[in-house]
Amino acid sequence: MATSSNGVREGKKTSNSQRWFIRAAAVGILGGVVLNVAVPEGNAELFTPQALATFATPAAEVAKKRTPPKKEPAETYQERQERIADSKRSMLKPLAENKGKDTTCVSGEFTTLDVVYRSVLESLMPSLPPQVQAAAKANQRDVLAWMKNTHVSTLAVSDHPNSLGADRDDPQYRTALSQIVVNNLLKIRDGKQNDAIPVENITLSQAVESVWLYFFVGVLAPIQFGLSMLPGLGSPPLLSDTPLAGFVTYNTLLTLGFTGAQMGLQFLYQGVSNSMINQCVARVTDEQKERAGKPSDVVKYDIPIHPLIQGAANQLALADNDTCAPVGDQPLSRIVKRTGEFAKSTAPNAASKRRIDAQVQKILRDMKATKVPHNMIPADPADFSQAEQLGSFLGSMIPYIGGAPLNVIIGLGHNSGEGKNMGELVSVHDLTVTKSLTAAYYSYALSLWLFSTVGGLLVSPIPIAGDITVAPIRMIAAVLGLPLTYGLVTYHHVIRSMCFIEDDKTGTGLGAEANKKDPEAHARAVAEKKRAEAAQRSRSNTPRSSAPRSRTPQTRQPRSTAAKPSTTTTRQVGTPGTAGGFQLPVFP
Repeated sequence: MATSSNGVREGKKTSNSQRWFIRAAAVGILGGVVLNVAVPEGNAELFTPQALATFATPAAEVAKKRTPPKKEPAETYQERQERIADSKRSMLKPLAENKGKDTTCVSGEFTTLDVVYRSVLESLMPSLPPQVQAAAKANQRDVLAWMKNTHVSTLAVSDHPNSLGADRDDPQYRTALSQIVVNNLLKIRDGKQNDAIPVENITLSQAVESVWLYFFVGVLAPIQFGLSMLPGLGSPPLLSDTPLAGFVTYNTLLTLGFTGAQMGLQFLYQGVSNSMINQCVARVTDEQKERAGKPSDVVKYDIPIHPLIQGAANQLALADNDTCAPVGDQPLSRIVKRTGEFAKSTAPNAASKRRIDAQVQKILRDMKATKVPHNMIPADPADFSQAEQLGSFLGSMIPYIGGAPLNVIIGLGHNSGEGKNMGELVSVHDLTVTKSLTAAYYSYALSLWLFSTVGGLLVSPIPIAGDITVAPIRMIAAVLGLPLTYGLVTYHHVIRSMCFIEDDKTGTGLGAEANKKDPEAHARAVAEKKRAEAAQRSRSNTPRSSAPRSRTPQTRQPRSTAAKPSTTTTRQVGTPGTAGGFQLPVFP
């Protein structure tokens, strides 16, 4: 009997060891695949002597070898409008009422919902039976009357940044939440928060952006949070007796299925969104074009705005690659100075202002004295390439490695792949806002990962019924992750998409919007920037004077035997916080 009992225990130990061996092998294989996909040049050659030798190459030489080809300038707002206007065909059938009138081909930016509705109905009407046509015409009058009399707050409508005046080269860190925040800050700045738009004047582009916003807020985000709070449902019956039973669960399958569906919907939305803004959708008259997005002259709302929000909006404009650098590219020292100036503006007396000045100067001195290796801060996930995004997504399936740790590796690989000097030090005084927020993001994400991973190992799930369990640590981690996912990330995207009004070189305070509202001012600012850059290149390429030097005899000093202090010259490779960002495919 003792021999039989020992055999059973040995069998269980063998089964457990096999299970953990298979899990470890799966983690290793998946991790290798993800790193191979995500890390730049992440292949077997990374470990060859030739590749290892490249790590000893100065960062400046690496950057020189990997300098990407010069990109063609993006199509400007005005160029895009001219190209679309020259289109011969539109997506929608021209309205019958426009026959014989002067019309212009426009994108979804100037195609209103009433034009879309009437065009679609006119296209379908001939194919409908006569009795249905009469009902459709009667219903059309009711629908058009409803669209005319129903109004929506302008703060509830989202706009594509390209419809505001931005182009493809401008900083665009778009999520559903960050985009509506940027839109509303611009509207509040311009005093449009009380405007009401008739549904008939809402444009097709605004409808696409707004539908995605409310679908994300009302459907995708709640489902994602609900899946993270879902009790453990166990493994499928086919895997219950296999070593993969604890590795592949119903929760894992649901999460993967939802994540894949969300990515597919994201690609679909991006394709439709960019298609609506980049091609001819309808032919409209000048009157119909002027009504696009126009608010009502009669209906107004009374929406109070908090003074802090109003004050922030009054200082911001839409970032432009040529005329208005984003807030994220500014050094932290400038933010400290601006904060000090704001505090002084609210100080009650001169003594308080002097104390504020002294405190600001002390903070700036401490910031200058503190050095950090800024390229050791992993790249912002918003700047990941498509391959790195894919690696991050696949890595989320790997237990213990996927998530924050893998994103750190991918982010460091991104910096290394751009040839940046990983040991370069800069003072906190000169550290960019984007770098500091990215560091905060990874610190929070890693802390959350440690809490959920280590806590999950220490606190066992609580069984409820059968294979259903409740994991308190996982549920707490899901709640703690909300400020990171929907707070810090959204805030970071906003400041990378907006700039300070005083930095706007057009003189209008509009940033990228000047390309639409004041194209002449924008063109002058861009031309001035190009002249300044050309002059700087000319100065840097001008050879020194070749005039013969006077050969004045000099007394030769004896060579000193004292050792001179060695100096190390470092060269900054790349610009911290440059605007880039992962962009989903644009469908022309």
